[in-house]
Amino acid sequence: MKVHPISPVPLHKRLRVLWKRLYLYPAPEPLAHTRLFWFAFSLVTLVFLLFSGFFICYLTHLQAAYATNAEDLGIMDQAIWSTVHGQILHQTICNTISDTNCASSEGITRLAIHVEPILFPISLLYLLWPDPRTLLVLQTIVVAAGAYPAFWLARLRLRNELAAVAIALLYLLYPAQQQATVSDFHAVTFTASLLLFTFYFLYTRRTGWLFVCAFLSMACKEEIPLVIAMFGIWSMLFQRRWRVGLTLMLSGLLWFCLAFYVIMPHFSPTGQPLLISRYTDLGQGPVQAVISIFHDPGAFFRQYVLEKDHFAYLHVLFSPAIYLPLLAPWVLIMTVPSLLINLTSSSKDMYSGLYQYNAEIVPILIIATIETLVLLLWLARLIKINWKPVTEKTRQALRNAHLYFPIWRYTDFMKGGILAVLLGLVLFSSVRSDFYYHGHMPFSQGFSWPTQSAHTALAQQLIDEIPTDVSVSAQSQLVPHLSHRSDIYLFPYAVDQAQYVFLDVTSDVYPYYSFHDYLQAVKSTLSSGQYGIIAAQDGYLLLGRGLSLTDTVSCPTNEQDPYNNSGPVLSSLLGNVCSQPSSTAL
Repeated sequence: MKVHPISPVPLHKRLRVLWKRLYLYPAPEPLAHTRLFWFAFSLVTLVFLLFSGFFICYLTHLQAAYATNAEDLGIMDQAIWSTVHGQILHQTICNTISDTNCASSEGITRLAIHVEPILFPISLLYLLWPDPRTLLVLQTIVVAAGAYPAFWLARLRLRNELAAVAIALLYLLYPAQQQATVSDFHAVTFTASLLLFTFYFLYTRRTGWLFVCAFLSMACKEEIPLVIAMFGIWSMLFQRRWRVGLTLMLSGLLWFCLAFYVIMPHFSPTGQPLLISRYTDLGQGPVQAVISIFHDPGAFFRQYVLEKDHFAYLHVLFSPAIYLPLLAPWVLIMTVPSLLINLTSSSKDMYSGLYQYNAEIVPILIIATIETLVLLLWLARLIKINWKPVTEKTRQALRNAHLYFPIWRYTDFMKGGILAVLLGLVLFSSVRSDFYYHGHMPFSQGFSWPTQSAHTALAQQLIDEIPTDVSVSAQSQLVPHLSHRSDIYLFPYAVDQAQYVFLDVTSDVYPYYSFHDYLQAVKSTLSSGQYGIIAAQDGYLLLGRGLSLTDTVSCPTNEQDPYNNSGPVLSSLLGNVCSQPSSTAL
């Protein structure tokens, strides 16, 4: 019998098969809604409610305890309050010491700094509840809702309901996400969940909801359209959805160019975005920055990746997921725009791992973690096990002794074991990061519940003495309680023209980094002769423009001032004009 040789498979066909197996994302096969699904869905809802309830209580108590800040809860509150009072996103709060966001004491529209059109529909909530706590509650609920797309996506990719619950929990525990949630209020923080919704609808090919979520995401900040453009490129490459992907990419690029090159320069008093000075080391504008990076990538890598602080920042981002996202570079590449913005900034806050700057990075890290797990499970199936031949008689004997396990049972067991171990490590690492690194959970190191006190109650009494239609220059943690007015400033801004100055020498002295510099600024204000002292009590200084310096001064003794020994501080500030407390004091 003549045997015909088997012709070798052409290389291009082999590559095509490999591409389809590893990289293409066809429409997912649906999973039935079994009892296990509803049990898992109930668990996700439970953790959603626990997360929302805890952080709503925590953040609203921070506001009540005067532990929120001018930057940025005061800024956002004033901008939104101004919008419903006829001044579109008007803000006067800025940092004159170490930032470039101050242009005029008359204020600017926020569009000169960031393009966040989502603030317009949010401002309608102030018609019902005009309070900074509205923003904190809304932000917490939106962020917590990201647990659902994380669960749905992981369920479809991993084909395991309980593993999907673990992914939803990972999202809620992720330290960078929690940092964004507790850092006052920022529209960009919404993208922690909105981008997860966007990718979920992109993966499941639900085009209508995809564009709704993409639009909402881009409306949160001017750089998010670049992330959406990356989503579009990903869809073209890995889903072969050319029209949808191209529409996303072009929409993102067009939106970014419109925001960066048209809207912000138009509204900025300098003719360019007010924060552009943070990026002058790489050239003027994004195009020159990209050219600089490609001109000398080695220097860029050494300066912005391997440098100690920058490398530590990357560790903060990736370590909670035990660096699994690095094994899915085809997903992780979507973080490039946001990572470049943070790494190349001259503001260290942006690559500290703290604050809101990583909100849009977290969802992609979650997606990359899911895809890495899918990859590792696929590789596990390639492990070949050499089985010795087993006769039917032996096989039947093993069955009778309940010792026979077919290969498919072994594979399922191995798959479940790998998932359990990896997810256990990831959750442990995330909880560990929450404990040791600026966590905000009850178990976190150094965590304390914000509480009101006689000191904060006195602050409210003094605020009630300030008319609502006057200009005020106030200390950072006092500003969010005074920001429902057209002219509110972060001390020392506008001390030469504000009608009132309200300070707390026991509080955070931001934007100063030195208490000595702060005291010098207070002394300079007092010695200017432009203000009289309305009240000086318990560390507070309330000054009124045009009053005599000794009009109604009252200074506490040490015994009456348990707050950081502020009595001597006030006495040293007021000098000879400081009198003893009287019954006519506030």
